[in-house]
Amino acid sequence: MALAHAPADPSTLHDAVAAFVDDTVLPQVATWDAQDELPAAVLQRLVALGLTGALVPAGYGGAGLGVADLVPAWRALSQGWISLTGAVNPTGLAVALLVRHGTEAQRERWLPGIARGELLASFSITEPQAGSDLGRLETTARRRQGGGLILDGDKRWVAGGVSSDVIFLMAEVEGSQKPSCVILPAAGRGSASWTLEEIDKLGYRGVESAAYRFTAHAAPGAEVLGGDEDGLGAGARQMLDVLDVGRVNVACRALGIVDRALACALDESTGRAIGDGVLGDHTHAQLRVGELVARRAAVAALVDQAAAAVDARAGTARELSTAAKVVASDTAVWAVDRAARLAASRSFAAGDELARLRRDAPQTQIGEGANDALLMALAKPHLDP
Repeated sequence: MALAHAPADPSTLHDAVAAFVDDTVLPQVATWDAQDELPAAVLQRLVALGLTGALVPAGYGGAGLGVADLVPAWRALSQGWISLTGAVNPTGLAVALLVRHGTEAQRERWLPGIARGELLASFSITEPQAGSDLGRLETTARRRQGGGLILDGDKRWVAGGVSSDVIFLMAEVEGSQKPSCVILPAAGRGSASWTLEEIDKLGYRGVESAAYRFTAHAAPGAEVLGGDEDGLGAGARQMLDVLDVGRVNVACRALGIVDRALACALDESTGRAIGDGVLGDHTHAQLRVGELVARRAAVAALVDQAAAAVDARAGTARELSTAAKVVASDTAVWAVDRAARLAASRSFAAGDELARLRRDAPQTQIGEGANDALLMALAKPHLDP
């Protein structure tokens, strides 16, 4: 993997990502999407730009950027293909887990390699019988003689789970009935005791989505995040604590879709001849474009507010990041519909950008928590007496 270091100046990173999207992604994304392929050279370019290790603190060789610093880059990347933004997210979540909850030995073991672009991570909660319900997880881990853990169970929808170097997954570890976050090195993946299946998907084409089955899998290098003293049984708290980072990332994916929907609407309005003028001369087109501009501004402001709260570790971070993810993803679906109404039947043509956006936008309503579940979580503290 190419060595990497994110620019210390966020505007420099944004400019580099925007140029990459314009020069490389947009001209080829239709082909990549149709072939369900994220070329290795493209992933290496994301790493070389420093996107996977941007959140690593400077003391471990990283740029030490914050979530708010990355919002413009994540948004620009999503204007090209949300699969790219999704591909860098699991490693960012792993960094947040290590920084916030790892032991010093764990941080020293993993963060420098992530900062250099040598290591990528996966993040795994979901199981077939439980979805993301942390109270119904069945994957277990027991102690291995000589160190490490022995795992049993099934995991689904492991983003980047085919080629990642380390996986952060939830399991019930011997010694606690509450789930723990296990740091699992990828050694042994694809063996008889740790089988792997790639999941075909309607959206997020190109991003690896893996299903794992562990059958008495011995993992000498596996350990509990935070160590047994602080991390055993603390997995739910740890995982939920870093999902604010992931939810801002998903909100940026949705915001990138809104940007592209507006761009498509403008192309249609200014380039489609109607009588002696163009579509944009007519009131209904002006109203649709005006709605897109207004709602995009509102979503962008909410995403910025959420990112700032996450960086500050403010008490409002969870609510704001959740709200940003829900509002941005719902707006993405709405925005594509509005743009498609201007493009009419052309928006359903195979290979048309709006057809791809129509398929991808609802995926943002599911990633990092389905919107209905998140809305109930937002409501609960306000309804409790």
